[in-house]
Amino acid sequence: MTEYAIAVVGAGPRGTSFLERLLARVESTGLPARGLRVVVADPAPHGAGRVWDPAQSPLYLMNTPAAFPTAAPVAGTQERLAASSCSASFLQWWTQHGADRDVRDAAGTWFPSRSEYGQYLTWLHHRVVEALEGAGVTVDRVHQRILSLACEAPARAVTLQLQDRLDTVDAAVLSLGHVPADLSADPMRAALADSASGHGLHYQPPAIPTDVDLDALPAAAPILVRGMGLNFFDLMIAVTVGRGGRFRTRPGAAPGQQLEYIASGEEPRLIAGARRGTPYRSKTTAPGFLPEGTALTHFSPEAVRGLAQQHGPLDFEEHLLPLIMADVQATYSSFGGAGTFDPRAYAAPFHGRRFSDRDEHRAAVLDWLEQDAASSAAAEGSPEKLAVKTLHAARFALKAVLTEGLVDEASRTAQIEPWFEPLSEGLASGAPVQRTEEMAALVRAGLIEVLGPSPIFAVDSSAGLFAARSPQVPDVQHTASHLIEAMMPPNRVGQADEPLIRTLLRSGEARPAVLAGAEHKGFDVSPSPHRLLSTAGEVQPIHVLGLQLSSAQWGTAIAAETGGDPRTTASTLADAEAAAAHVMDLAHRT
Repeated sequence: MTEYAIAVVGAGPRGTSFLERLLARVESTGLPARGLRVVVADPAPHGAGRVWDPAQSPLYLMNTPAAFPTAAPVAGTQERLAASSCSASFLQWWTQHGADRDVRDAAGTWFPSRSEYGQYLTWLHHRVVEALEGAGVTVDRVHQRILSLACEAPARAVTLQLQDRLDTVDAAVLSLGHVPADLSADPMRAALADSASGHGLHYQPPAIPTDVDLDALPAAAPILVRGMGLNFFDLMIAVTVGRGGRFRTRPGAAPGQQLEYIASGEEPRLIAGARRGTPYRSKTTAPGFLPEGTALTHFSPEAVRGLAQQHGPLDFEEHLLPLIMADVQATYSSFGGAGTFDPRAYAAPFHGRRFSDRDEHRAAVLDWLEQDAASSAAAEGSPEKLAVKTLHAARFALKAVLTEGLVDEASRTAQIEPWFEPLSEGLASGAPVQRTEEMAALVRAGLIEVLGPSPIFAVDSSAGLFAARSPQVPDVQHTASHLIEAMMPPNRVGQADEPLIRTLLRSGEARPAVLAGAEHKGFDVSPSPHRLLSTAGEVQPIHVLGLQLSSAQWGTAIAAETGGDPRTTASTLADAEAAAAHVMDLAHRT
């Protein structure tokens, strides 16, 4: 009898979490009678994947402090998810192995680089693999793509088409992470790319930052940038400090004015725009996930269940938003805020404002950057930033409510996803305040100019250049031969430019989810443990973790919270646990 075999397709953070949970099962229940073989396939570095590649520039920062992320259950999480012999968080790893552990605080309030987190993931992955092998598991590490998965009846075995061979396993786990998108599925971007090509212009579609060709950006040239989220800050630092520039501290200066930029002369000039006219707000320096002494007392599981019993499927704006806002307002008021806190106004400070000219707009942007940095630096002294922390906590709690199916699908697709999701992203998922300080210095140095709200990007055929303008800043149009989409590829399986996903959909082994009568972002999957559903509705022996679960789970996180609740902030680990428990149960029964 051959070994029970599992394929892990994608060896980044979620694939690594699955392997760690598999190890915990092996250590607690032993090997199945048949033995166990695991095929781990990914052309990217195993453990880190592409996004967290340890070889990338150390300039790129995470947007979570060092105390937050983990790919294995630790502390309070272990009350519900049993530890393996390898369970460790990023901060625990860094405390033992970090190169500069003597110069950073052990509480983990600092923001690691993505390469540092990649080093932790690499360490955890290899440690888990070694432990699995030590427990008698055969681990086949494959540094290549799996091009297709085919489920074969009646045994329901899964045939893997690798780049150089075929293999057969009993179950598979998809943990693909970010994948490229097919531009042809986005008419607006496809038209822009086609027009740019016709004029010999450089158009960079949405991509992982490390996949962007920065060498193609000429020094001193204007570069149009769409998007001012985390990818924008990566671009900003890469073409400034990454090209030999440096920031100098201004002793005694107020927050927001603490840095001066010393140029190298190799920098391009970034002209950036986003719908709100501002970048994401920066993270507060106040510690903790929720402000100390606060809790979600209104938006509680008991209150939500009571509403669901009374109304059935809930309407977000009618039933849940008032509870969330009550908690947000309570935090705002308890930390000294006066009046009513309006997250939408806080997220879009220039909404409806018309600027008289370019100089007035530039001054307003610089003032906003300086105020936002000062607010973040004020820690518990900023009721606005602490109210945002509460909004962020409510977002994680809302994720659990959606996963339980308590919200009407139409409300999710018409309310939560169009406006609440980007609102909470822009307020709560920003970069460390260091980036806002740096951006303010670059605006003062003339190396960054911000477009007004609701910018319009196009190709000016008469000039043969990209053009961008904002209707709220009259008589100002910027042109350039380069346009960068500073954002990740859209997370939609129907738009994925990834051979495996396209093959699964084309063969009918998988299908996109449908919500409120329309095709949605992720795969259609069974309830937890999430497995693919074929076009015929059959449950496949292929589990799904991560971004391709975006229809079954709203708000997929980049990492679990150290010590977090598996139902909310550590749900990525709960998903890995459910998949590992299911395949190991089958392995012991066959």
